[in-house]
Amino acid sequence: MKLTLALLTSLLLSPLAVIHAAEPVTNSLGMKLVRIEPGTFTMGQDGPPMEDYLRQKRFGEMHKDFDRIDFDEKPMHKVTISQPFLMGVTEVTVAQFRQFDPEFKKSDPKLKPADDDAVSGVTWERAVAFCEWLSKKEGKPYRLPTEAEWEYACRAGTTTLFHTGDTLPEKHQKWFGDENYRAVYFPPGPMPREYDWRTLGKSLALGVKQGEIIGLTHPPEESRAGGAGSLRVAQKTPNAWGLHDMHGNVAEWCSDWYGPYESGAQTDPLGRADGDCRVFRGGFHSSMIRFLRSANRGSWVTNSASERIGFRVVQGELPKGKPLPVAAPPLNAQNVSQTSPNITPQPADAPFFEGAKPYVRIPDGAVGPVFVSQNHSPSITECPNGDLLAVWFSTLGETDLTTANAASRLRFGAKEWEPASSFWDAQDVNDHAPKIWWDGNKTLYHIVEGRQHGDILLRRSTDNGVTWSKAEVMRAHGESASHPIRMKEGIIAIPFDFAGLSISRDNGKTWSETGRPRRGSDDIQPGLKGPFIAGIHAPIVELADGRLMAFGRLSPEEPVQKRFDLKMPVSYSSDRGETWQWDISEFPVVSNTQRPAMLRLKEGPIVLCSFTDQARTPKDQRQGLTFKSTGGNYTGIGLYAAVSYDEGKSWPDRRLIAPEGKTTADINGYLAITQTRDGRIQLITSKDHYAFNLAWIKELPTAPKK
Repeated sequence: MKLTLALLTSLLLSPLAVIHAAEPVTNSLGMKLVRIEPGTFTMGQDGPPMEDYLRQKRFGEMHKDFDRIDFDEKPMHKVTISQPFLMGVTEVTVAQFRQFDPEFKKSDPKLKPADDDAVSGVTWERAVAFCEWLSKKEGKPYRLPTEAEWEYACRAGTTTLFHTGDTLPEKHQKWFGDENYRAVYFPPGPMPREYDWRTLGKSLALGVKQGEIIGLTHPPEESRAGGAGSLRVAQKTPNAWGLHDMHGNVAEWCSDWYGPYESGAQTDPLGRADGDCRVFRGGFHSSMIRFLRSANRGSWVTNSASERIGFRVVQGELPKGKPLPVAAPPLNAQNVSQTSPNITPQPADAPFFEGAKPYVRIPDGAVGPVFVSQNHSPSITECPNGDLLAVWFSTLGETDLTTANAASRLRFGAKEWEPASSFWDAQDVNDHAPKIWWDGNKTLYHIVEGRQHGDILLRRSTDNGVTWSKAEVMRAHGESASHPIRMKEGIIAIPFDFAGLSISRDNGKTWSETGRPRRGSDDIQPGLKGPFIAGIHAPIVELADGRLMAFGRLSPEEPVQKRFDLKMPVSYSSDRGETWQWDISEFPVVSNTQRPAMLRLKEGPIVLCSFTDQARTPKDQRQGLTFKSTGGNYTGIGLYAAVSYDEGKSWPDRRLIAPEGKTTADINGYLAITQTRDGRIQLITSKDHYAFNLAWIKELPTAPKK
């Protein structure tokens, strides 16, 4: 008898590859659930990271090597699931969710999901509310699965990349239209066998080259689910335990707070005690299949709905495991002074210049969430304690789901920036175009876009960036063009690309939008006006008469670039961003890999920093601009600063931002700017930091050596 019990216990608590799917039960919603028995499995995945692969291969080849891991899947560790539970055979469907919320997606004509589509566009909070409603309705404990339960059930006893083996069946992964930049990752023509590309051949017909972002006409079935196409459940072969769609379709919410793994065996783990995001698993359509692996992890905030995320339920009491402590803070949040220093403004008439000093200092061997491959789109602010804090996105590639926010701190009185460290990372979400801003009192604001995934998020810190509030939804999709400004009436205004503004009249508590995003039929020409700023990445200032002024970027693929005589468009608004008058500025147009920056100085003038030529222009064809020196005029090429003393009507003082005697400066980079309390202008490119003052811009440099 003892031997029999020991054998039974061993079977119950071992990997269950030999156990096949149980007969499903059906609940009051018509939802089928299958019993998952207890057992032990290895959670996570070890192996080389994708960052190492990219050091040897092109970004456009990364789809070929989908067994590369993400940093957060390590270390592999043994996990025991000690109690059985029932799990939904499929993701919750639209029809099932509408029994809880009858009006779900009925009022928006663009969203027409079928009854048997997986529900998507549901926040974690609504998914939990559904489970609570169903629990009350049936008198049984429904909930979201823990992350460990989800991976255990997905693997169904397997140890391979997918429950189907080390690859997926032919045409398993749906890829609709060019969503998620399909043409960036794959060459024209047929996609790899694992993908189902609905518009096969159109890229060939259009003569599209790999790396180009293309707009294709979607077939009729893709008009549903917000353009995501058919998300019908149970169309693929289930795993050995009878579960459908564990790889792809829509991602699925789990109950855990997201955080790093720890080594050592665990029983019934529950994730971290707290965090910024909740876990989602399984991956979603229109993404590379490496994001669908059994071990792959994702996370998103609880209060923002994504059309990429749905959920499936489990029935059973929550395991009695213990959450892990909150993860240790990153370097940029460690040992931060909370003292407000006594800062004395430097003499206004004494020229000062320092740079270039690198602030993007990636630690050796970094493979995520701080990466070597690409670091871009920065923002900079002074903190109340006198530190400078720079934030940017770090990624394997700008369009990739690995995109996270990194940060570095130049502590007050220090000479060098600290090594980069993680700042914000909703995992497997493109955390794009971060902005960091100090309101001049005690609050720092962090704004970030969940590109192609969810909303624009906002967080606050009142302790110099050590801790941050839970993310709030600020507005729907869009990219913030530049740093916020505070207008004379106290309004906080943030410009958005080819759109108007987000404004707050209550110091950032609530936000509203002015103007509207650009539409395909909109005509942009000098002398006309419209409800958006002309161009992208446009910084704004408020003029003395209350109008707003913005300088935008027109990329070379924009036909309107020539309409503006290859000059930067300047836009003016007299109604807080509802409408904008477009005109031609005197400054050369900027384009790909470039972004201008502009600021109202404490002294009163406006400073604009930009580039003399487009970075794509061959070196021998760059025209530069004319600059003054003690020996007469000369032609300089690259990064410059210009100052206006008459509210943007003229810009008499200009200087190349380079050491004395140089006639060339940086030719590309996304610029970000702030002015610290000592009067110095702090300017960063995508990699370097410059500090100078107004007196330095006005000063005539010595004549460059010929």
